[in-house]
Parts: sequence; C-alpha cells; structure tokens
Amino acid sequence: MEIRLNSEYAIATYCYGERYYEQTNRLIDSFNQVNDKPNIFVVTDNPSKITKESWVHVRDIREYNEDYQNYETNYYDFDFSVKRYSVRFALENNFNKIILTDTDVMASPTLFTHENILKLFLPNSVSGQVTYLFEDEINRNSELGKRFQHYEEKFNVKYSNDNFYMPEDCVQFLNIEMSKFQSFLNTWDECIKIKKEDSLRNVPAGNIDEMCFSAFYNGIDLKNNSSQGINLLTPKHDKWY
Repeated sequence: MEIRLNSEYAIATYCYGERYYEQTNRLIDSFNQVNDKPNIFVVTDNPSKITKESWVHVRDIREYNEDYQNYETNYYDFDFSVKRYSVRFALENNFNKIILTDTDVMASPTLFTHENILKLFLPNSVSGQVTYLFEDEINRNSELGKRFQHYEEKFNVKYSNDNFYMPEDCVQFLNIEMSKFQSFLNTWDECIKIKKEDSLRNVPAGNIDEMCFSAFYNGIDLKNNSSQGINLLTPKHDKWY
C-alpha cells in the first residue's frame, strides 16, 4: 500500500482510561486501512498505551497541566476542557487546519482521502457537519445557551442570536489563521477558568459553548460544513453512562 502523508492538516484527539486507549488504537488502526494518512496528535495520561506509528504523535498531559492527571470516568463529570491541549499540540507543530475529534471515531475506508477532507475546512472558521442553532438553545434555556451568555457578560460583549450555528463536538474542523489561533486558545482558557470559578454546570459536556464564544471573540466564523462532504470520519460511540 502506498502511504500518502499529508502535512496540510492534522487530527487532534485525547484519551484517558483503559476504555479510551483501546478506542484511540482502533482509530489509528482504521487509518492503516487507507492510503492517505493524516498526522494524528494525541494527548493522554498514559502514552505507553497508544499504538506507535510514524504519523502518530503522543504527549503526556503532564507536560501541559498536571491537574488533568486526575479525572472522573463518567460522561457527565469528565472534564472535556482537556481537549484544548490536543489542539495546542497540533498548533505547536505548525498546523492551523485541525480536526478536533472524539477518540471513538473511525476513518471511512472508501471515502477518506486528503482531497475529500480538505474540502471540509472552511476559511477562518470552526465548523461541523452537525450543528445546533443557538437561538433554539436560548429559547429552551439550555446549559449551552446559559453558559455562552455568562461568558458574554464576563467579557462585556454581545453577539447576535440569528443564524448562529454551534458545531457539535464529536468532530469539529478548525481552520484558523495562525495570527488568531493562539488568541482563540487563550480565550478558551479564560472561559474554562470562569466556568470553574463560577461553578457553571458541566452538562452537556464537550466545551461547545466555550469554543463558540472564543471563536466569536477572536473574529472567527461558526459554520455548518455538511454540504462539503459527510461520513469521512464516523463516530462509533460506545455508551459509558
């Protein structure tokens, strides 16, 4: 099999606990079934558990933040804010087109190609193939809507609710200019600090609202990219709650 390694984009993911080491290795193995290999950046609490491949890059969470060594193993209390360090890992290696994904996805053996994937990166955006309409979250008084509005109050800004897509967190495509990317992550850090200090609820998990607020605050668009292609990476969720 001819291996085509692409340096234009990367996949960033994170895994903690035995169940998710196995799923990360399943993700890696799914790419062994296709010619086109992305660089994959994994941040974890146990690098020795991750399958070794030349295109897989692994870092211990202790190199970023030792607090995340201790974590809840149930879905509702696990702190998904750890995922931002996976993005930092890829950015540190000069990638600004990054697929941030849960570790339980798999590559489609028939659809996944570099050409198909690159079509999904929309300029200056955080996008996803599944999105929530923010106006609906406000009308339902959901935690997503309430947390986003809390960050607006803290930063003393206000954004329009109209046609505002919130990309769902299983698979997100980040295409952010280098000049904005670090500020985007720094704002995300600040949101997590506020979330903890003000004891905001953790559910629904995923950091969707923190990412959306950080995008708007740094002049980055939020978009739905389902029309560009779908099912190149497919979540294969095993219930754990």
